[in-house]
Amino acid sequence: MDRRGFITAAAACSVVSASTLPVARAQQPPARFSEAIAYSADRGGTTFLVVRNGVVLGEAYQDGNADTRWPIGEGTHAMMPLLMGALVSDRLLRLDDPVSMTLGVWSDPERQVISTRTLLNGTSGISFGPNDTHDLNTALTLQPPPAQGVVRFSDDAATYFLLAEIARRKLLTYDGATDPAQYLTDRVLGPIGCVPVGWTRNPDGSARFDDGCAVSARGWAEIGELIRRNGVWRAEQIVDSSTMMDTLRGSLIEPRAGFGFWLASATRRSDGLPVNSDLWSASSPAPVDLAMAAGAQGQRLYVVPSRDLVIVRQTRANVTSAPWSDAAFLTAIWRNL
Repeated sequence: MDRRGFITAAAACSVVSASTLPVARAQQPPARFSEAIAYSADRGGTTFLVVRNGVVLGEAYQDGNADTRWPIGEGTHAMMPLLMGALVSDRLLRLDDPVSMTLGVWSDPERQVISTRTLLNGTSGISFGPNDTHDLNTALTLQPPPAQGVVRFSDDAATYFLLAEIARRKLLTYDGATDPAQYLTDRVLGPIGCVPVGWTRNPDGSARFDDGCAVSARGWAEIGELIRRNGVWRAEQIVDSSTMMDTLRGSLIEPRAGFGFWLASATRRSDGLPVNSDLWSASSPAPVDLAMAAGAQGQRLYVVPSRDLVIVRQTRANVTSAPWSDAAFLTAIWRNL
């Protein structure tokens, strides 16, 4: 199998049968979510899926195929907490250990205080500069602000290069595994019934966890379900529960960002966030515990623990259409729940 470019997996991400996956179909009037489906389709949407407690309340596929996998861009960030949660479960990693314990080149005092947790929640101070090459070698040379400086939140690709490299090095001691994406597939995605068909790969063969995954709507929904259930699947704890709970919690520095997810908040402030969304607007119906993995052009995975909901919306690439509004889309769904 060629590890460069796109790698195709044999298994699909969609539901094979009700006996193999927990997301079950429910017969619903097709017009139930017609307003939300139309809103999404008018803006280049290809998939629409609403799941409550593992039961599909409504779904629509503009190309007529539920098995089609779509690149989700920065929505790929939702994969990283699953990878870290599996490593924690397998006793290969602790989130609060200094990253320098794994990345030996980080021996200077400024970087010795950086932990896996601070990389995950964007508070490490590490980010690519405007003229930096986005690759692992560059990421390994980056420096946080001086110790006396103010650490600001950053949602940056550099952290995903570093986290993937940390996982790779941890896996060197785990049954001969060396590929974090394959470990994630074997350890988590396969058991829950979601095997992404593709990962964009770097020239060295490593998977792009910043924006490189392609997955079906049902596959992405399975990921949301596992996070919503705190890592429990079919009564089995398959990834660390604390990591899953922390995925949907903010930090003191930025309470609106978890591990790869944007978090709704009671303050409804959107200032200073590098995501194009009106999730935090006064018109948004999002409960304060709603979490959102977001890719360009409205690629969305919403997880709402208080409502037992997972919602997926995907789009075609490079679509020119009317502006996307999370508030308007969610309002159209909320009217019919």
